[in-house]
Amino acid sequence: MKPKRLHVPSPVHHKPSGRDVLFLRDADGKRRTIPLGKHGSPEAERRYREVLAEHLAGKPITGPTPRAPSASKWPTVGQLAAAYLLHAQRFYVDEAGRPTGEVTHATYAFSMLKRLFRDIPTNEITVRDLLTVRQALIDSPPTHQKGRRAPNGLSRRTINDRMHRVKRLFRWGVEQGIVPGSTWHELSALRSLPKGRGGVHDNPPVEPVAWPLVETTLTHMVPTLAAAVKTQWWTGMRPAEVLAMTRRQLDTTGATWLYRLAKHKGSWRGRDRVVAIGPKAQEILRPLLRLEQDAPLFSGRAAWEEFRAAKRAGRETPETKQMRERDERAAVAEAPAEFVSVDEYRRAIERACDKAGVPHWSPHRLRHAAGTRIAQEEGLEAARCALGHADLTTTWRYAVGADVEIAKRTAARLG
Repeated sequence: MKPKRLHVPSPVHHKPSGRDVLFLRDADGKRRTIPLGKHGSPEAERRYREVLAEHLAGKPITGPTPRAPSASKWPTVGQLAAAYLLHAQRFYVDEAGRPTGEVTHATYAFSMLKRLFRDIPTNEITVRDLLTVRQALIDSPPTHQKGRRAPNGLSRRTINDRMHRVKRLFRWGVEQGIVPGSTWHELSALRSLPKGRGGVHDNPPVEPVAWPLVETTLTHMVPTLAAAVKTQWWTGMRPAEVLAMTRRQLDTTGATWLYRLAKHKGSWRGRDRVVAIGPKAQEILRPLLRLEQDAPLFSGRAAWEEFRAAKRAGRETPETKQMRERDERAAVAEAPAEFVSVDEYRRAIERACDKAGVPHWSPHRLRHAAGTRIAQEEGLEAARCALGHADLTTTWRYAVGADVEIAKRTAARLG
């Protein structure tokens, strides 16, 4: 009988991230993913040899490994996270009783913590354990969420956000009496990753989209969604705000219309959000005004009918009775929701960009374009009021280059 041949694992090129990774199994048979470094780099080759040598020598796989649980009267980290998520599903809800995005964000934030310290009692968690969780997030390969890709791994902002939620988890546990106060006191010492430290990258700032790029894309969109894009361009509303516009929330009595949002991003803080709509945006909205007070101005059903009408107009073969019946069945089975979601809106823009042969741009860049334009022409305070920000610190991120233009005009007039 021939001896069993030794299988030596080889590095694998993870194409979405451009990294080399190595798949190994630890002593318990659990599959581990070890990031090595940039594909084909000397660092990745050296790291591969080091990890493989340690593995063949029987040493534990390099990287964070779970601690052995011990007997304690305090609940485990896994039990704490499960209790918090149940609380979040009841606490973080909108006026209709639907859970907000906080539940999903918390689930992502706790995943690495539970993977490493699920069975550890809450009184034994230290700040060094949170450092281990954070380093694991830094070293983890890119993740895919909601169809989006992180080619360089998690950004610094995402990692800091997840660690803030982990600390919030233990603070909530102290309130509920299932985490000792001394644990929270120690964990609160963990600081955020500063810019340029920790070996993590920062995503580039969102830049305003140029009007020629928007104009080229509009020709490949259905009229309803094209009107939403143009309304965003002139008002600077968030994508969710423009898609939620109804006749009841719109005051058209004055020369400048007022859009009073019943629900918006800052509703939970008790803030009001009123969008002033000028003549250019009014010209876009006036044909869309409907008698139904609570029907959306940018209707998903209207957009769907426009899409189907365009498909029928471009049909090359004669329409038959069977085709009409098939279309009628499809119209009933595929009837879209009345309100267009932000994801559907974004995908429609991306499809139009592909048809136009231009780079993709997101609907949020329309808000940045409006903020920059208003700041350049009227100043930062006007941009803050138009965008609905509580302070100028946030407005600075929406006015890329506006300070330079303002300084240039000031120098030309006074310098």
